[in-house]
Amino acid sequence: MNPAAVPVGVVDDVVDALSRALAALAAAGALPPAFAHSFLAKALLAVLVVTPLFGALGVLVTARRLAFFSTALGQAAMAGVAVGVALGEPVDAPWVGLLGTTGLCAVWLVVLRRHGRLPADTLTGVFLALSLAAGVAALVVVTRRFNVHQLEAVLFGSPLTVRSADLVVVAVVAVGVAVIAAGAAPALLLDALDPGLAAAAGRRAFFAELAFVVALAAAVVVASRVVGALLVEALLVLPAATARAWGAGLGRNVVTAVVVALASGVLGLVVSAATPVPAGAAMVLVGGVFFVGAVVLGGRGR
Repeated sequence: MNPAAVPVGVVDDVVDALSRALAALAAAGALPPAFAHSFLAKALLAVLVVTPLFGALGVLVTARRLAFFSTALGQAAMAGVAVGVALGEPVDAPWVGLLGTTGLCAVWLVVLRRHGRLPADTLTGVFLALSLAAGVAALVVVTRRFNVHQLEAVLFGSPLTVRSADLVVVAVVAVGVAVIAAGAAPALLLDALDPGLAAAAGRRAFFAELAFVVALAAAVVVASRVVGALLVEALLVLPAATARAWGAGLGRNVVTAVVVALASGVLGLVVSAATPVPAGAAMVLVGGVFFVGAVVLGGRGR
């Protein structure tokens, strides 16, 4: 037996069990009728893995002012698709090209942000523009044709197209990213709160940021399969901003952001199944509702 097929087989079993449960809820009227289809079980599993991870990461991202940075990494995914296809990977799952390209871009951007003469937002903006243009051009050159559906898959994503093999990759990457982020968090927060003290402690903050942005790049890649590169920033920022609007401490912010991200993902999937709204956009819109509610209610509470 191929060892690589074992995790996929386990995922298939989980998907089958979840599909039956969702179909029963749909038949009972508790869920939209679309949940009777098995592909929504895979979509729900992807959402359950990705959204809590991004809720927690978002707290660090906003503390480090890396929201715009994450958008740039999302755009670099286009070039990653081209690299993956050039390496012989399938155009709908070029994981090596995606992870490798976005990881290298993340490291390069951190070095330029730390040691370059231009402001960080200017450097990120330049990279944002160039990465999208270069990615589209490279993809057309590699595939020898312009296929708008390939661009849509990267830019807008869809949890409805996630396969069992993709779920395995998403789960493995999510665990790795969570471990790296947890290890880098103390140094990153110290550097964000008191750069002078972090500098006195040595170069640990720099290497912690390198590790974190590489992990963030990997998270952006897997999230692009769910909400698309254009909406990744919203998935990172909205739950964290909602948590901060309540004015809680750091620990509560993380818990609140995870809950909001998870609720946004699940409810967004339900909204998408019941309406013509794409899943990624529905998740972000639900997250926006949570944010507005937190701003209004949180302001009244204070």
